[in-house]
Amino acid sequence: MSQPNSWLCLSPVDCELWEDSPREIRVKEGEALEWPCPNLDCSDNAHESEIFWYKRGRDGQDMEEIGKNESDRIHYHGARLYFLPIDLNDTGRYYTLWFYNGNECAKFETDLEVYMEFHDDLLYRLVASQASKPAIVCPFNEKNGSLTWYKDFHLIPGETEDILRIPNASKQDEGIYTCMLTWEHGGRIYNSSRSRRLRIMGPRASHAQPSNRLPPRIQYPVNGSTDVAELGSGKTLTCLAFFGINVRERHSVTWEFKPHRSKRYSIINREENGLFKSILTIHNVSETDFKTVFQCIARDDSSWVFVSVTLKAKESVLPTVWACVIGLLVFLLTLLLVKCFAVDLALFFRRFMVPKTRDDGKVYDAYVIYKSHNSEKTEKSVAHFISDILPTVMEDKCGFKLYIHGRDDLPGQDRMELVEKCIQLSRRLIVILTPRSDEGEKVTIPECYDWQVGLHQALVQGEMNVILIQVGDVDDFTHLPLSLQHLLQKSAPLRWKERSHGAASPNSRFWKRVRYMMPVPPCQSRAQTLKMLKVKHHGPQEVKESV
Repeated sequence: MSQPNSWLCLSPVDCELWEDSPREIRVKEGEALEWPCPNLDCSDNAHESEIFWYKRGRDGQDMEEIGKNESDRIHYHGARLYFLPIDLNDTGRYYTLWFYNGNECAKFETDLEVYMEFHDDLLYRLVASQASKPAIVCPFNEKNGSLTWYKDFHLIPGETEDILRIPNASKQDEGIYTCMLTWEHGGRIYNSSRSRRLRIMGPRASHAQPSNRLPPRIQYPVNGSTDVAELGSGKTLTCLAFFGINVRERHSVTWEFKPHRSKRYSIINREENGLFKSILTIHNVSETDFKTVFQCIARDDSSWVFVSVTLKAKESVLPTVWACVIGLLVFLLTLLLVKCFAVDLALFFRRFMVPKTRDDGKVYDAYVIYKSHNSEKTEKSVAHFISDILPTVMEDKCGFKLYIHGRDDLPGQDRMELVEKCIQLSRRLIVILTPRSDEGEKVTIPECYDWQVGLHQALVQGEMNVILIQVGDVDDFTHLPLSLQHLLQKSAPLRWKERSHGAASPNSRFWKRVRYMMPVPPCQSRAQTLKMLKVKHHGPQEVKESV
């Protein structure tokens, strides 16, 4: 396979170095060596990626590319490098370049050391056993061929399995055990060997701590569990395994997963309080990690167990933030609507309310006071409002009961006594504000007695709410009583415009505000009002009878 164009611009120096490089391989001269790619993902995904092999030059700087020609003694085929056979001059540093995912590259460094004859440095892990039937595992990862076993370089007849078991082992069985793998490549037969030493442990001293070996057991995490990670941030996965107490046999715990990249991952293994811990650190979580199954594997010489863990993306806080923002906007909008339509809402819900003021002993919903002496033009406007507009809207259409001086009093009655009594029998005080008269006179007794009594009830005794209505253009209110001026400073009057649209409609903005400030009208009054509206055109006599 030719090197892709996207990789031609990448030199071996440009590739990122795998974190556990360099590794070491030791082999005896004259044997054949089949050397797989140092990384599991690299070997398994060779058909989906591109792999190249190099050897460091004699000057220590240049890199000599190794070819693919299978007739050469040294050549590679995909993820495997072959030495057929190996020579002393092959000692040196070798580089494996793995190109994957289109434009990503990883570099592995391996130091190869060739020995002229057998040396103890060629031995794999020591097998130290106190068991009566120790087991020696052949160190070949792949055994594509036939196996034979040797003890101290003498053939052991009939042993061809990858695990050599020695029954009734004693000190005489100690020594160097070699498994010889015979395999074929390119029509030729080659031999490769691996050796390890067996040591039979004697009886323990009486003070030695006893060993209680158990099958591997992963205590954490739970198999099939899912952990949460944030895209672009770091994440740590911890695996805890238990093998028993004072275990001396070989055991290990680590993380395995695909794909495996160098700088984004790191694994640290340690023992703490009898538990073996493997810590996988993902330095920069990517989308690939959410699709990867991470396996923690605990193994010893006889068995192994594993658990699988997956990652899921941490839920973003943006939906919560947006929900809070939208909720706040809805709340503010609701407040705004309530403020703008508070009067309409109050009037709407009043339809379903039972008035609490009906049993308060009051007779009138409002007592209307006004100045009777005004300019000629103003007097006509005020008279029209008081005698026509106000009763029509408030009494005929809305069902309120008003007391209007000059309309509801009888001739010959004591005015002061009548004013005081009627104000006490009223729930509201409606004050009609008019412009200053042409003569500039102020309101005086007895004409203003109802003003004094009403304002006294409202301000001093606090028994009445005052509704201020302005009729006509009023430049200032200095001609009014001081108590009334005090009220005007606290609340602006409602201005009635005679020529405005809906001036006599109870659903106009002005009359809605007046109705809002009035007490809740009785249900009976509403029914009577509807009846009056039906018979209004039949004459005033029928209207009075219906009331």
